[in-house]
Amino acid sequence: MQHLGLLFTLGLLGANLWGLMLAAGLYWRNRWFAFAAAPLMAVTAVYGIECHHGLGRSLGGLEVLSTLSSAALIALSVTGWVPGFLGARWSECLARWRAEFAPRRLVGCFGVFALVFAYAMSWRFTNPNIDGSSEKIADFSYICSYYSGATIPVPDAWFYPYLSTQYYSFQHYGAALMGRILLIPPGMAYNLGYCLLIGLAGTAFAGAVCMVARKAWVRALVVAGFVVGGTGVTMLVHLTDRNVTPWTSMRFIGSAQMDKPPVGTWLRAYNDRYTVLDPEGRAHRMELPGEIFSYVVFLGDYHAPLSGYYLMGVCAMAMLLWLRTKLMRYAALAGCTLTWTLLANTWVLPLQGLGVAAWLAANWRDWRRLVPAVAGGAAAVWLAAWVYLAAFTSTAAGYNVGLRMVLPGEHTPPILFVLFMLPTIALALLGVASGSPQGRRLGVLWLAFLLFSEFFYVKDEYSGLYERFNTTLKWWPWVSAGALMTLGPMVLEQSRRLWVRLVGLLFCLYPCLYVVDLWDPMWNGYKADMGWLEGTRYLTKDEFPRLMLGRLKVEKPGVVIERPDKEGGFTNSAVIPLFAGQRMWLGWWGHELLWRENGEDVRRRHDRLMQFYAGGVPDAGRWLLAQGIDYVLWYRPGDTPQLWEKVNKTVSPEYVWCDILTYQDEDGRRVGLWKRAGAAGP
Repeated sequence: MQHLGLLFTLGLLGANLWGLMLAAGLYWRNRWFAFAAAPLMAVTAVYGIECHHGLGRSLGGLEVLSTLSSAALIALSVTGWVPGFLGARWSECLARWRAEFAPRRLVGCFGVFALVFAYAMSWRFTNPNIDGSSEKIADFSYICSYYSGATIPVPDAWFYPYLSTQYYSFQHYGAALMGRILLIPPGMAYNLGYCLLIGLAGTAFAGAVCMVARKAWVRALVVAGFVVGGTGVTMLVHLTDRNVTPWTSMRFIGSAQMDKPPVGTWLRAYNDRYTVLDPEGRAHRMELPGEIFSYVVFLGDYHAPLSGYYLMGVCAMAMLLWLRTKLMRYAALAGCTLTWTLLANTWVLPLQGLGVAAWLAANWRDWRRLVPAVAGGAAAVWLAAWVYLAAFTSTAAGYNVGLRMVLPGEHTPPILFVLFMLPTIALALLGVASGSPQGRRLGVLWLAFLLFSEFFYVKDEYSGLYERFNTTLKWWPWVSAGALMTLGPMVLEQSRRLWVRLVGLLFCLYPCLYVVDLWDPMWNGYKADMGWLEGTRYLTKDEFPRLMLGRLKVEKPGVVIERPDKEGGFTNSAVIPLFAGQRMWLGWWGHELLWRENGEDVRRRHDRLMQFYAGGVPDAGRWLLAQGIDYVLWYRPGDTPQLWEKVNKTVSPEYVWCDILTYQDEDGRRVGLWKRAGAAGP
């Protein structure tokens, strides 16, 4: 039955996406562009409203309105009916709109979206758990924060009562908005939103490719290289490492074992010559990863880089359509992507800004028209989101984040850099050698981006061997995707030299061999929880968490605490209250430290909770009341019957025990919660 509900939800989602495309197409008359950009514009409109007044958790009425509107637009696009009140001019506009968005012309963009969406769903459907294996729970916490429907910036679901202003979370808002409209649980919103974002990113990338490539096989090859392609060490890792996983080639520079002779041991010895000192004075290799699109799809994290690829494709289409039509509306959308990038994936804002600046420089003769349009688009989105951006930029200033020059000892080992980025470097050089003026310009542009990534980085709180970690993690894949999107079709189709086309074919095919590494986890990976798209199956298989989750779902919304982990993150903790629609006084404290400038308050909260769960806080009931805590959970390892007696004495009479389960064994272990005497807070 749950799968019937999923199919109905997917049907509603598809109908609304179609309707959004048709609505956007009334003004932006290109089917690929309208399909990719319409969700961004719709989410921005609601985001702008909620920056001033939250619309509440449930938006079922909006779902009915949007579905009926979509159905009306679909009917208008497929019929020949012309309203009588339209004059000749508007009737002609309607006819052109119908011609561009006729169902037979939508097969391409709908087909690409459906295939990429289905590919992403194949990963999430087979292993849909939102667990502590990576960043899934941390990303989920942001979706849960926005599920409240409160005025933006919303309260942080992991750090009550503070607001969530520390993260570029626009894509998390989008998933929460979709879930609130479709009336689905937040876990399902995570998984469906994840697949939707990947599908839209693939469609935006394919739309830009289809605008410059004429041959179907070229389009298919370039898009495949983006969706499932790897890096320059895709097959090399099988010669350097004994145990190869999809992770190995992503972390090749720094973390790969390189334990397979002779190639691996030689490269490890070479890499060991390039070391930096950690805070303890020990020498380590620089950690320089690059997690490309295909790996992020496999990983399952609803992480910010996904938006970077999406916005790159939308921006590229806007630029191409401006070149074709000279309509300022497309230049304005290119400007919009700058602020969207700030909201969704701030790390690549320098690259997105440089890309737009390079486009403006290449079209300098039209700068009087282009610059105001681009600036106006960026300003329009900023105005819609200014309430959040005012808080976000103010908070970000406290981190002292900015561009820095790479120090001499922290550059990438040259051979490893060339190996890792080989397809990108090859395509750029082939563009220069293509004999095409456009190819030369694009080749030089992407080579300049590569050099920029090697001599500049975004300084964050990491240091030592992790100094450039976050920058290469997000910059290198973005540059690789952009080079493939723009240079791939040009080299394969437009180059005047046969050898350039043949070598280009080799370097477009080679990364696709990454499917060899992806195949094993796809085929042999964990599938015991297949189909449970709410993401809770790994919890509900065990009696204690299942009973706790069920009870919290029926309690009034409030603030929750549970025994914290010493690790600070990447554990299956601080998530049951999120699935139940509750807030937490403290979630993964290591992540909250990272997001909140290593604030001492976070550490003190963690220490206080550890003390409380050891029964060491006298008169704890009053302390809990003062902190606004409604529920104290008791179900985790370490919650022993002996400690229960201690804690129960400290919280009474302000809090009363609600027993969910008591094991009838020699331990008499309890599972339940203390509940604030009286009704829970709103």
